[in-house]
Amino acid sequence: MVDMKEIKDSLPDEDDANDPDVSFQTHHLAFFIAAIGRRKVPTKIQPPRTSPDRPTVPPKHSQFAHVDKAEMLKALGQLGNNAGLIGALQHKLDDLVGMSSGFVESLHWKVRARVNALSEAQGEHDELYGKFLEEKRALEERYAKLYAPLYAKRAAIVKGEKDVDAKPEDGDDADEEAPKGIPDFWLCALRNHEVLGEQITEKDECALKHLVDITSRSLTKEDFAKDEDDEEEDDEEEEEPIGFALEFHFEPNNYFEDAVLSKKYFMADMDDPILEHSEGTDIAWKQGKNLTVKVLRKKPKKGAPKNAKPITKTEKTESFFNFFSPPEVPDEEAELDPEEVEQLQEAMEMDYEIGAIIKDKIIPNAVEWFTGEANEDEDDEDYSDEDDEDDEDDFDGDDSDEDSDDEDAAPKKGKGKKGGADGEEKPPECKQQ
Repeated sequence: MVDMKEIKDSLPDEDDANDPDVSFQTHHLAFFIAAIGRRKVPTKIQPPRTSPDRPTVPPKHSQFAHVDKAEMLKALGQLGNNAGLIGALQHKLDDLVGMSSGFVESLHWKVRARVNALSEAQGEHDELYGKFLEEKRALEERYAKLYAPLYAKRAAIVKGEKDVDAKPEDGDDADEEAPKGIPDFWLCALRNHEVLGEQITEKDECALKHLVDITSRSLTKEDFAKDEDDEEEDDEEEEEPIGFALEFHFEPNNYFEDAVLSKKYFMADMDDPILEHSEGTDIAWKQGKNLTVKVLRKKPKKGAPKNAKPITKTEKTESFFNFFSPPEVPDEEAELDPEEVEQLQEAMEMDYEIGAIIKDKIIPNAVEWFTGEANEDEDDEDYSDEDDEDDEDDFDGDDSDEDSDDEDAAPKKGKGKKGGADGEEKPPECKQQ
């Protein structure tokens, strides 16, 4: 048990600001105190591993790896019921954050001048980088408009609203009646991605057969969920939200009433992905068709009337449609221990990764995921990385290749069943509803 009085007495003062370790710990304390004060867990999401154009960046301040983050979280978790101590600590941190550690001042005066010159160059670089980001966003918006008619054409063909000229090839039955559009197009595209395929259960497939399009768009002011207090505020003072929305379009089906299921990601920053929270559609399931829960039935006890009904209860179960019920960021009154904070962090990271895969990979390249070509390309990249690692082992003189060959050759297994159009394992037949 961490002694809170000891923490309070050991808070750094202005003299301690010259100690780099104390300065670093102070910044981390400020970060976690802000989280406790707002009860919104700041979740900085690393770019998904599956995105080749987003390299993973090593964590900052790695030179301070000796700081015990778990112990710090444990101590801060005990501040939940002490608003006065939180306020005092926050006030202390406000005074210290931003103070010089004294490191630069301790350098030789010529070295200090060189560092200052580099800082000026860095400032010019940052200004140029800001302009680059502005132009990048404008370019993305411009090409989004150019992509739109191509996506609309794809949707029309998939739904069967638009057809193409075709002649039977050798071996084709010219008299066989063609199905409407491209059946199971989006189901196959999603299932053929390794990460997404693991989220799709056999029961999900029957509902996802009715998925006819997936679109993405930038968030607007209308995407903010307003309460009574928000409605009183002037709309002109509202800032344009940062983030994106995914919209899943379904044809009429026997599972839910909704024609569109949406998922919205509210970001603090898109260039360095920082997720604030996400929101999903509250699905209007039809009676007995909720794929996200399973019904448990218990037989009546002995001696109960013959006509007594069995006791039933529902329990959450694995389903792709849980994607529309994202992790909830707790409110200000909630108390989280370090383990719960870590679990929330991991859940938010996975939630963002799935959304980013659909937005950046599936939607732009849907036909390649449907046919399986995109999956083959990713497999080639994986093998290339493994070959590079093997080459490095050879240079190091490692003779353990014989032991690792069998392990490397073993295919990965997941819950989802890949295939469909690419000739691999077919999905189970769905019973006609």
